[in-house]
Amino acid sequence: ESIISDPHGAHLVWKYVSSLTNDGVPTAVRSSVIRILAKMCGSNKKLFRRIRDVIGRSMVSRDPFIRIAATATLADLAKFDLLRDVEEIIGWVQSRLQDEEPAVAHFALVALKYLVVNEELEFDLVIRVLEKRLGVDLCDTPTIMKLDSLILEGLLMLLGTGRLEEIDGESESEEGTDNVPIVSPELSKAVSLLLDCHHYLQNVDKDIYSNAVIRRRIYASLTEYTPQILGLDPDIVRDWDGFNNSEYTLPEITSFLALKSNSVHGLDSAAQFLKSHDVGMYNNAKDVAKDILLLCRKLLLFEDEVHGSFLFRGLSIRNPKVGPSLTNEGRVSKAGISQLPDAVDVKNMFEEDPRSASAIAFLYAMGSTGSNSSTSQPTSELVLQISECFYDLLNEPLVDPAFQAVQTCSMMYSMDVVWASMEQAEESTKHTLFNQVVSDVEGWASNSGEYAYVALAALALAVDDDPQLWSFITKIQNTILGGSDNYLFASEDAMVLCVGMVAAKLSRTADARVSDLIDFIQLSLSDNSKACFGAFFGMGLMVKNLASRSELSGSNPSKVWRRRTIQRLLGIFMTEFDACLSESNSTVRELVDCLKMGESSDDLLCMCEEIDLSILVGVDQKFKSILIGLAHTFFALSAINVKLMKCVACTLIKLPWGSGKGFIMHNAYKACLDAEMFQQEDLSNAILDCTDVLRKAIADGSDMICSDALFALASLCSLSTANVQTETSLVVETIQKVLSDVSFGNDCKSISALAGCAIVGQVPGLTSFTPLAHQLVKKEVSLSVVKVLNETASNDSEELKCRDSATIGLGVLCAMKSSIRRVRKNRLVFEKTKQIDRGVDIEAIIQARDGSVLESILHEIQALLRMKSQHSHEDAAATNNKLSVLFSSLELIAMPGSFSRVIEMALSTTSRNDAEVKTSSVSLLISQLKSRRRIGFDGRGFVDLSTRLAKMPYQELTDLIGIGSLPIITKAIPDLLNQLPTSVCEGVLKNLWTLSQDEIIRNSSISSTEAFLLGLKKIMLDAVKNDPGSKQTISPAVLRALQKATIGYIFSDLCKNASPSNPVCMLNSENIWSSYIRCLEIIPVAVISESDVLKSEINLGNIYGIALCARVLSSMSGSSASNRTRKIETFIACQNYPGNSNNDIRVIDQIRAVLVASLAIAPQPQSETEMKESVMNIFEIMLVQGVKTFGLELLAIKVAFWWESLHVNEQSSINVPVQRVTKLSSFLIAKNICFQFQSLPCDVLIQFYDACIADLPFKLALLCGRWRISDDVSNRAKRICNDGIRLRATTPKSEARRLENSLTCLRDIVQFITGEMLF
Repeated sequence: ESIISDPHGAHLVWKYVSSLTNDGVPTAVRSSVIRILAKMCGSNKKLFRRIRDVIGRSMVSRDPFIRIAATATLADLAKFDLLRDVEEIIGWVQSRLQDEEPAVAHFALVALKYLVVNEELEFDLVIRVLEKRLGVDLCDTPTIMKLDSLILEGLLMLLGTGRLEEIDGESESEEGTDNVPIVSPELSKAVSLLLDCHHYLQNVDKDIYSNAVIRRRIYASLTEYTPQILGLDPDIVRDWDGFNNSEYTLPEITSFLALKSNSVHGLDSAAQFLKSHDVGMYNNAKDVAKDILLLCRKLLLFEDEVHGSFLFRGLSIRNPKVGPSLTNEGRVSKAGISQLPDAVDVKNMFEEDPRSASAIAFLYAMGSTGSNSSTSQPTSELVLQISECFYDLLNEPLVDPAFQAVQTCSMMYSMDVVWASMEQAEESTKHTLFNQVVSDVEGWASNSGEYAYVALAALALAVDDDPQLWSFITKIQNTILGGSDNYLFASEDAMVLCVGMVAAKLSRTADARVSDLIDFIQLSLSDNSKACFGAFFGMGLMVKNLASRSELSGSNPSKVWRRRTIQRLLGIFMTEFDACLSESNSTVRELVDCLKMGESSDDLLCMCEEIDLSILVGVDQKFKSILIGLAHTFFALSAINVKLMKCVACTLIKLPWGSGKGFIMHNAYKACLDAEMFQQEDLSNAILDCTDVLRKAIADGSDMICSDALFALASLCSLSTANVQTETSLVVETIQKVLSDVSFGNDCKSISALAGCAIVGQVPGLTSFTPLAHQLVKKEVSLSVVKVLNETASNDSEELKCRDSATIGLGVLCAMKSSIRRVRKNRLVFEKTKQIDRGVDIEAIIQARDGSVLESILHEIQALLRMKSQHSHEDAAATNNKLSVLFSSLELIAMPGSFSRVIEMALSTTSRNDAEVKTSSVSLLISQLKSRRRIGFDGRGFVDLSTRLAKMPYQELTDLIGIGSLPIITKAIPDLLNQLPTSVCEGVLKNLWTLSQDEIIRNSSISSTEAFLLGLKKIMLDAVKNDPGSKQTISPAVLRALQKATIGYIFSDLCKNASPSNPVCMLNSENIWSSYIRCLEIIPVAVISESDVLKSEINLGNIYGIALCARVLSSMSGSSASNRTRKIETFIACQNYPGNSNNDIRVIDQIRAVLVASLAIAPQPQSETEMKESVMNIFEIMLVQGVKTFGLELLAIKVAFWWESLHVNEQSSINVPVQRVTKLSSFLIAKNICFQFQSLPCDVLIQFYDACIADLPFKLALLCGRWRISDDVSNRAKRICNDGIRLRATTPKSEARRLENSLTCLRDIVQFITGEMLF
């Protein structure tokens, strides 16, 4: 083939092989020669007529193999458009359509296909002739399907070549119609046959390979057609209701349904072929999948154009239904949380005044990020700090249930931090470390008493469900349960609290021991005179943990047990609730019965909405404890029965103000809003009611009502979608007034401090179990709350209780600040167990138009994700291929931002080896960052997910998205940064760059670095287009940050990781540095001049990068440009040439770095004056440093490049023999020689430089004559040479050869300039 690819070679070969095409030649030889004739004709078209004659004779041969070879060669000639005078050839093709050998007819049909493609024949005419020749009607699909598989394959290939027919101009003018191309009857018949063939294929008895090939041809032909040719009418599809009623369905809808079925469900057939171990079958299945992808995209784009935003239906695209686990998933105001207290401030308060309140505050500050964060502190130090706090917790015991809840959550919070620290330990030491922590906490009991066991229970609650840790959990449980016998607890309530926390831990795994622990807690409630905070708070924790790990619906025994246990706990809650009422209420009793059964009666809701309640005197603290515990049960109750949840909510809302109902208002309304039991109007009415009650209570001086309404109003404001600025301002003003006015009591002031926390975020123990700031908290609100709490906490004239509440409030706010940071950092730590159990309900996230292709694709994705989440499904390769194709088909459609959760699910449930799904998922995510958003769509979900991915560590990220997907993300920085706030862009850019460098180090790949620099270059090019009509896509501040990063840490990392000494980059660094230099060229000179990195001291680590960038730097105005270039050359020339390396890698890398840097700096353009100064400078350095430096190598390569750039030849140097200036080096000099040579072995590089040094004397002598510096150069060369001669005696043998080469070069320089022989 290499011979016949040349015109002369083809002509020569023809002379020898033409005789081998005659009759009598063996079939194998003759057919092989015939098959290469098409390539010979492509190389030498003058052979066409002779080749045509050979094919004509061969096509009528009696040997079927010769006919097959001849017809196949004719098809190749048609494919390459090499046929001339097709009229005669058409007859040959037609005669072969009825050949007894199916393969001959197949290639005849293929030849017709390419003749139609090249517009040699008309499609309609070919179809009509085919029907006559084959004796079939293309409308008779069953008969067509009975054709031989090869003939059918060729026919299907031909059916995909039709085109629209132009209307004749005269008829157009007569009818007055628009000149719109129409679909001819033959073309319509071809499309119908393609669709019918796919339908009939499953009923045809063909072997699996033929079946696969025919399917592939059907899809390949369908993808060639536009929607109009496929029979899709936009108006009819737009008006269709999406339901298939075969009796009334229009033909256009029938075609649409057939195409939808073929595209979406065709992947199932491709999946069957993927099971085959045959390589041909597997590749065929991959081709089918590619064609289906093209067809899906074509149909989706058609739907997108027809329906627009109406392709999606329902409100879920704008306000997706979100459960409690997704609370605060959105972006949180950075300005708002920046005003919250830092951990350092809280720690200082504790150190200055160690008491119970400041100890609680410091426990909340334990999770702060920064230099003293849990991620950087050893676990032992954390435990020691917490122990110091526990010694002070008993100073002023808290009796108010609200503050008891906050205090308990502070211990839980601190143990979460300890466990997070332990999780970072090695697996081999984690269990030993955990055992040590348990022992340390048990040791606190001698000083901290029962609080040590609360901390122990909190630690049990914090750890994960690792089976190896269950022995420790059991030990903790036994210690606590045995506490009553061993007198470990001073109060029964503390022991019951610990029991409840352990039971909550056991609830996660549906442990049967939970029932016995509930019996224990229920028994402790028999004494109604006690506050029983521990019992109710523990039950609230149990309900939360019972419902947090899985959906509660279903007949699974575990789920049934969870539901019944929750119902039992709620029954206990409401029974105790009824016992605290002044009179037992029949409605409450009926509600208790319904809760135990899990069903609501018909009239129960009406009864609950009209209930009238009053509280017994003397049970205030117990009643508040009940309400605080109940506040954490609403989301679990909504999973069991939303009507019952509304009944409980309405009952509690009917409580009188001052009873503590403010603690349940937030969770009650949030759960009802999420379940659509309440509307925003109901919330607005509740906020107005709280506002009126609060104002009236302030006027009347009612402290209890005031504090209750204030906390309720503060917590409800965050739920409203309306503008609640007035109410928020009222809350802040009231807090300031209450805390500063002596007329208000201490209890009111204490709750007001917690209300200040509630307006900023979730109050731990009251509205949630963990502190977390609200999404839309305003800067001025945070600033005002922190200010008033600081003033109260530091005011010595205030009562201690008020100061304590303010101090605790500051600690809670500090925890909100650090928790938000941890949420941002760890957002992509997926809860796989939870997601696997419940999956992702795509219909709850996004709903497509009924009957649409998009709807079918989303249903398929839902089913495939459920299969993958089971981890036990078969045919994983087929599932991954289908999911990958479906994800890829959605890339051209703008999806709602909530769809990012589906992508997140796909990434988390896919193993690291399933690169196909991971790549398609990431590609889909990045495609949604394009600026093609729909009106009414919020694309923040895609931006947030991309940002979180960009902030992950390299190992975690590659585990999640796969190794090959990182370049997709790094290349998308223009689209990502355009949609991010200015304050975030710089951090994201740095994170992505760090990831790309980690890929070089860990995975030996530069793909991400190349993609990153391409994206960076695109941003900078777009910024300098200066199109007055276009909107600037990136802010000036971000652009400035990108420019500084480019000349800062990006340059430093490239010098380190894209250097010649890095074997990964030896062959591929040209693309990296070319993109970087292009970016550098765009950056303004003023910005470059500010760079400390580019001005830093030159060393072997950065010399290569600085040399490459010298051309850009030399374009800067002023004398600094030439000085910088001179500085680079001076550094190179001063480097001593290492002696015998003995294969020392460091020495070899040093030599390579200097030599390749010389190749990089040598081609930099300089004027003749600068070149003369450079030559003299190198000689001056060699006078001082001697000949054992790289000065001679640098001089040789610079002169070689200068020589070639000026095209100096024998005409301009007539007195110099030609052969003396055209040595080997002249043939190797090229502009990008540094990239081409840097991968060469070091000894080859040295040989190249030796060739340049050998050429140096003749070229330099000629140039010195032109520049009139011959005397100066010869004088210096003589002195350097004489110094070098004196070194001969002391030079080791390993360095003697290089010394002699250098001396010979210097001697020749002197000789060619002056004629003097030195030795």
